[in-house]
Amino acid sequence: MDKRKFSFAVLSIFFILLTIPSLIAFTSKNMYPVKLMAFHQLLFFALYFFQKIKIDFNGIPVLNKKQALIVLLIVTTLGIIPYLYVYGPYINLKNLFLQDVYQTRSIMGALANPYIGYTYSPFTKIIVPLIIVFALELKNKLVLVIGILCLILFYLFGAHKTVYVGLIVLLVFYKLQYSQTVNIILKLSVILVVCCMVLAVFGYDYPWILTFRRIHFLPSLLDISYLDFFKDNYLFWSESVLKDFFTYPYDVRHEHLIADLYLNRPKTAANNGLISDGYMNMGTWGVCINIFIVSLYFMVLNSLKLPSKYFGLYLLVIFSFISSSLSIVLLTHGAIVLLLVSIFILNDKNSAFRSGA
Repeated sequence: MDKRKFSFAVLSIFFILLTIPSLIAFTSKNMYPVKLMAFHQLLFFALYFFQKIKIDFNGIPVLNKKQALIVLLIVTTLGIIPYLYVYGPYINLKNLFLQDVYQTRSIMGALANPYIGYTYSPFTKIIVPLIIVFALELKNKLVLVIGILCLILFYLFGAHKTVYVGLIVLLVFYKLQYSQTVNIILKLSVILVVCCMVLAVFGYDYPWILTFRRIHFLPSLLDISYLDFFKDNYLFWSESVLKDFFTYPYDVRHEHLIADLYLNRPKTAANNGLISDGYMNMGTWGVCINIFIVSLYFMVLNSLKLPSKYFGLYLLVIFSFISSSLSIVLLTHGAIVLLLVSIFILNDKNSAFRSGA
């Protein structure tokens, strides 16, 4: 496989974060179901074979960088109006100095509506970071200032520091090729393991629990819990897209239900990834549906000519697929928005995007 391609980076990250932990967990055969291991391997091989299928996007028009910047600015300008209407009277400038943060989160959370829920992540993790990066590339200082002010304003809409994650990840991986991104993730993982093991020897294992265990092994452990609880007890998407056709049978959301029963932490959200999400909703068929959708998603992206400097955006989506429900990733975390941006803006067709002509 060509290490310079988008598919190499995607497959490598799924392999590092999901396939390898699954194989390691399988060594504990008394607790790890064979079926679950098979699901994880099926996902990897589906991603591998689907990336060999190419879709011709040559007939799809692509905006150059200047045009894209104008479109993103218009979308942000119009899209931010409902936020100002709902949150404007409650903006607290003390949040900029990390004061009254939790009070603001409580107030803003109570005011949220479906529009805000579906658009907050796309704006903060995709659209506004791209405005800032495009402004830097085009050396447009005015738009750069506007983009930074928009990001700060989105922070004031909820006092969530994660607003800055999209821009930070995009900038960190900006100058790296796909193979370099994978190498850095591997090296950081090795360094993290060594440091955590050294600290654990001296009786301080919290860094291991908080970082490496949580990133690499917790998703697999939660998959076990979901397969155990929802065996022959499926939800049929009654919490999300099919809620008008099926009645959700529990008083709390599934992530809190699993956290209460298996972790004894009812207030914790035991989020599930695409495997357990599929099984929870329709068993093995649900898993196959989710794997097909995710494989199709990355097959489309792999058919495009995506510059490696924007891979940070896709890294966040990969992490989301591993740790969140599929419908939430597509609709709330911005995966569909990123797909559209990739097709009509980031696709480096005929070098028009690169030149900004």
